[in-house]
Amino acid sequence: MTTVLDDPIFPIVGWAGPSGEMITPYVMAGMAGAGFTVSHSGVPGGVEEVCRALDVAADSGIRLQLAHPLWHVGDADEFDDDRLDAIAELVDAIKEHPGLYSYHLRDEPRVDQLPKLAKVHAFFRELDPYHICYINHFPPIEGWGAPTAEAFWRRYIEHVEPAMLSYDHYPVMVGTQAEVDALVAAGAPNVFPQAKLIVKPDFFSCLELLRGLSNGTGLPFWAFTCAVRHGPYPTPTEGHMRFQLMNNLAYGARGLQYFTYAHDQAMVRPDGSPTETWELARRINSDIHALGPVLRTLRNVGTFRTGPLWPGTQPLHRSHLSPFIGCEGDPVTVGVFEDAEERIHLLVVNGSPVEWASVRLKVAVDPAVQRLRVFDLHSNAFRELWPPDPHNQLVALAPGEGRLFRVGAEGLGVNF
Repeated sequence: MTTVLDDPIFPIVGWAGPSGEMITPYVMAGMAGAGFTVSHSGVPGGVEEVCRALDVAADSGIRLQLAHPLWHVGDADEFDDDRLDAIAELVDAIKEHPGLYSYHLRDEPRVDQLPKLAKVHAFFRELDPYHICYINHFPPIEGWGAPTAEAFWRRYIEHVEPAMLSYDHYPVMVGTQAEVDALVAAGAPNVFPQAKLIVKPDFFSCLELLRGLSNGTGLPFWAFTCAVRHGPYPTPTEGHMRFQLMNNLAYGARGLQYFTYAHDQAMVRPDGSPTETWELARRINSDIHALGPVLRTLRNVGTFRTGPLWPGTQPLHRSHLSPFIGCEGDPVTVGVFEDAEERIHLLVVNGSPVEWASVRLKVAVDPAVQRLRVFDLHSNAFRELWPPDPHNQLVALAPGEGRLFRVGAEGLGVNF
């Protein structure tokens, strides 16, 4: 069955985006200008108010992940016949609207709420099978009422039958000096003392769990970056956000989300004017849109970590037969992908959100007939590296940067 997920756009979501009266042509055009394609927006009211918001969004090139009191699945909410009839009336009025992307049902449910979510989700699927229902989850660090994180997710998939999987996890945080010193003394890989930052050690194990569930079920997964200062989380730099988003992509994520867009002046102030973080997101999203059409054609077949291993990570796969993939130097994440022709693609992500990295890629190919090419974000094409040495290719990566490589493919010229 065709759904909105089959549309040729890469979902980049501004979570807690413009809502209600803040949905104006100026604000939504700015959101599109930063490269967002979907806004998580609350629009209370009836058909007239909701259609006005959808009109403005569509005219600006944005689609709404629509939150509405009628279909919010709160802990105490009941869905009797009158409420279901009201939902059906509103959905029938908007389901053909080009500004609609999805219906937001619930954020971070616990396991006891899954039966109710399954009922509401099935009701929406009957009303509008094209637009998906969006349900976001706590990070998979515990079972949230189930015995394990995996048990929770398997129950969710079995009972609710979602079209996609989504969870939030904000890993980059400021540590106390004592915490930083203790991790440095222990040789922990998740501390960056020069910036007094700690990356939560379960960051990669969460991604690995969702990678496995996604590959096993065929359901795409979406993941987040933190884009607003709050609690222990600092005002994000470009490196912080790239580190999170590019690692998400290296594990096979098919949708990316920023927490937040409009809430707490993360990217726009109440008057709609952009903050410095808006400009960082615009630059990052420009790269994601260049990579997106290629990534949509690939399937993840493994994700690995060089340098000291973190919980949930594994070293690069070794094989005595070609192709052999190696990487030496500073720590990186290596997402391994194949396309329909079984050509190998590597998404290599700097292991640091704050410092440049230098690595040497070593791919066992016959240079007479095969090349290691890099995806050029300016020409949107794969180009040959210089000097062309797939057995010992030197690559520099900015903080959090990810670069996509293809083995044995046709390409353009030389990338300088």
